Amino acid sequence: MSVLVRLILLVLVLVTMAGCGSHDPVWRMKAQLTLLQLQGENAAASHPDDYAHVSSTFQQGETLLLEQKEEDEADQQYKLAYQKGLLLKQEVTLYKERLKEEARQKAIEERAIREEEERSRLEAEKKRQQELDEAQKALQKSQKNDEAAESAARVAQPTSYTVRRGETLPQIAARPELYNDMALWPLIYRANRDQIRDPYQLWPGQTLKIPRNFSREEALEARRQAHRRNP
Repeated sequence: MSVLVRLILLVLVLVTMAGCGSHDPVWRMKAQLTLLQLQGENAAASHPDDYAHVSSTFQQGETLLLEQKEEDEADQQYKLAYQKGLLLKQEVTLYKERLKEEARQKAIEERAIREEEERSRLEAEKKRQQELDEAQKALQKSQKNDEAAESAARVAQPTSYTVRRGETLPQIAARPELYNDMALWPLIYRANRDQIRDPYQLWPGQTLKIPRNFSREEALEARRQAHRRNP
């Protein structure tokens, strides 16, 4: 074997030995991957203290490996960072699941509140409508009753009256079925001038006309005349 070949083989052996001697901690890649996954899960925002602790542990491993060349101790830090990272990943997963569940429950509660508000609104609207309907019916009934009362009153109000012994026009005007107001006797007097000379001297059996469709002004004038006691 030539010297040149021997030198080449020696270099290859040295390179191989050098490659085998270079140490890349087995936990370093796992810890790096875990940190990347935590970053993707935004763990720094949801669990800032825990994420900082994992990252700090990994950086301690980097310092031991790259600056102090303490490979075994660096391996321990990487392993610790990896284990802490796994625990933090579980916490982040549970945290996100809890957020989803809370969001789902909140959506259910909000939907229930909206449904309850809508139900209350519909019930209130229905109640208001019922009250309006009842009020309308009551008003219509009252109007019908008033009309019936007015009609009955018109029917019940006599338009003539037969004088009884000893009666005068004021007494007749004061009768409830007539005017119920003795001061309105001049109305009867004017309607019966053809048979009455003195409102205080009437003949039993006389049939007097009782005016009904008189105006307010006519009633006021009648009261003034009654006050003067002069027909």
